[in-house]
Amino acid sequence: MNIAQIHWAFPPVIGGVESHLAMLGPELIKNNCRVSLLTGAVEGLEEEDRYEEMYIKRTPLMDLNSLDPQNIAAQAGKIRKQIEQFIDKTKPDIIHAHNMHYFSPLHADILYEIKQDKGIPLVLTAHNVWAEADKTWQEMNSRAHYWDAVIAVSDYIKQQLGQVGYDKKTITVVHHGIDLNRFSPVSACEKKEIAALYSNFRGRQVIFHPARMSLDKGCHISVKALKIIKEEFPNVLLVLAGTGQTVDWGAHQQKHVAKIMGLIDELGLRPNVYARLFDWHEMPILYKVSDLCVYPSCFEEPFGLVMLESMATEKPIVVSKAGGMPEVIQNGVNGFVVKMGSAAELAERCGQLLRSPRLCCRMGKQGRSMVEKYWTKDIMTAATLAVYQNTKTGAGKKDAGRQLLA
Repeated sequence: MNIAQIHWAFPPVIGGVESHLAMLGPELIKNNCRVSLLTGAVEGLEEEDRYEEMYIKRTPLMDLNSLDPQNIAAQAGKIRKQIEQFIDKTKPDIIHAHNMHYFSPLHADILYEIKQDKGIPLVLTAHNVWAEADKTWQEMNSRAHYWDAVIAVSDYIKQQLGQVGYDKKTITVVHHGIDLNRFSPVSACEKKEIAALYSNFRGRQVIFHPARMSLDKGCHISVKALKIIKEEFPNVLLVLAGTGQTVDWGAHQQKHVAKIMGLIDELGLRPNVYARLFDWHEMPILYKVSDLCVYPSCFEEPFGLVMLESMATEKPIVVSKAGGMPEVIQNGVNGFVVKMGSAAELAERCGQLLRSPRLCCRMGKQGRSMVEKYWTKDIMTAATLAVYQNTKTGAGKKDAGRQLLA
């Protein structure tokens, strides 16, 4: 099967969708698929590239960090030509778009026109939903019929899509999966190497907040909780990641970073915070060097891939009761679930884990066991392939029906 994937960004840009694509594409290839990806440009990288046998086409016309509604409208012809050329070159059986149900009606309209013209089925993976009052979200929901099949990354996302006009019969929930080799427990031989690499972490209890630095991801809640945790654990270190290359629609990222860093200074926590850009390939090591992870999102998190990354590395994680995260984290089993926005409750659970290395170990091992059973890349890939096959079969039946009517 020949699959053309489309998304706004790809590593080295950091994010959950980007990590998902970097894992899914190669796995599809291992299952006898040809995979291509049209994505945003990255300064210093070639326009055409290969990633583990995936063909990658990068273009500024897919780069949300430089596109806004006015730029999209002004470049409509170029965008149309770029997408059509990509489809003509790759000749896919399925077009699989990721988060193309938001940001740009024009991009979605072009894909729908290609579907109608060439008869190529459209599959959407909805990694997110947006605020009900948002005008772009409302406009995009009127295009819910564009997609022959929709993959929702959680039951929460499926429910939300159903409420805004998507046909639930076309929606399949496929939870993210994880590469158990890339994210694995720290081995004895790795401990010395990691200790040398992060010598400034030595002798400290490390709490890792893996998501990009933003208020949506609850980094300010982690900082406020750190103030409380420090009273009992004065040497604790909070590690904040994702301050560099991320998808930043609307240029909010740096404003969020400035507010978070300002809060750190206001609370006098600079000696207890380590924040910098971590390379995408470096992220697995950060989990290994940590004692536990936190992800106190302040919005209805659609899924939260970092939960699986933490669990696969045998680290317990404390998350907020938000969106799809309680579908994965069982309170007191493989981590803790706390009230959204509660720094006090987050601090209490982190303290409980820091006081008990045995509890950390037990929860970490339980998390790894659960990932192996439910959330591997193999399980995710098989479920995705099933959606493709069902979509192709359904499209074939529609075509046969048209021929009979003709």
